[in-house]
Amino acid sequence: MRKTWDWLLFVQILAVGTISLLIISSISKSLATNQLIFWLLGLIIFYVFSQFDYLSWKNLAIPIYIGSLILLLALLVVGTPIRGSVRWIDVGFFRIQPSEIAKAASIIILAAYYSIRPASNLKNLFGGLVIIIPAAALVLIQPDIGNSLAFFGIWFGIATAAGFRFKHMAALAIIAAVSIILLFELLAPYQRQRIESFVNPGSDPLGTGYNIIQSKIAVGSGGLWGKGYSRGSQSQLKFLPEAESDFIFASIAEQLGFLGAGLLITVFSWMVIRVLGIAKNRDKFAQLLIIGVASFLILQFLVNVGMNMGILPVTGITLPMVSYGGSSLLTTLFLLGLVFSVSQKSTY
Repeated sequence: MRKTWDWLLFVQILAVGTISLLIISSISKSLATNQLIFWLLGLIIFYVFSQFDYLSWKNLAIPIYIGSLILLLALLVVGTPIRGSVRWIDVGFFRIQPSEIAKAASIIILAAYYSIRPASNLKNLFGGLVIIIPAAALVLIQPDIGNSLAFFGIWFGIATAAGFRFKHMAALAIIAAVSIILLFELLAPYQRQRIESFVNPGSDPLGTGYNIIQSKIAVGSGGLWGKGYSRGSQSQLKFLPEAESDFIFASIAEQLGFLGAGLLITVFSWMVIRVLGIAKNRDKFAQLLIIGVASFLILQFLVNVGMNMGILPVTGITLPMVSYGGSSLLTTLFLLGLVFSVSQKSTY
């Protein structure tokens, strides 16, 4: 039996998209046109997958995940280098970012795995971790440390909902500490410089610290009301790098001020709360699927906003449904389509 369409959640999604398109349009009309096309395509994907039976994804979890790993491996052969990283496959009219697809695939396979294996068992807990390590490793060598860490955030969110016991936290902390030390040794020089510039951006204000400094200036100069639509000096005069993507939150804060940025945070948070509410009285797979999507949204939102405000290191993690980019948007709308497919099924 199908329930009615969740119009409130749908309006919240469109509201976030409207804010995104307005700000991107203030920076570049051509990019806004491209993003509008991505939104129209994404909404079609969203609707189509909202009509699927979400339980079918449980049986498809393994082939989907393997397919995402194949795409990540294909990057090593046919990937297009951009600013020192190989993260995209150019198919002519569109660039595919396999890491975004892999994150969606990880949510599905972890939800399927833990739906029949409680994370309260230490073997099962780390079994899920082992599953996502290949994807995280392939993303790390692109190199893309931010999105590689996102896999572990998704795993932690789903594992916690699947019964993760905090008495296992000590073992997890030791593994995390060792991994961080090893990871730092594997970082490219520019990635180490990003971490150092996060601690002290003034040490290289025209180099590695430039992005953080300009972002903080943009956020701070917006004040309460903002400088006005299309009037932000940092974003409009190109002082703020990647103003339409990585640093779009700073662009919003500069142009629309604390009130505009606060409105985005409020609508986005309300949307995530609405998503989490759908998990109530659902089967285990549906619950974990929704928790995985919510973990993905919360993690990316917090990391992107934190980096824009200078309280987290700069990474390539996008602001979901707000940052410019096709792969990120289409993946997010696909995942929200899965959430809607769950919402339309009657609860127990």
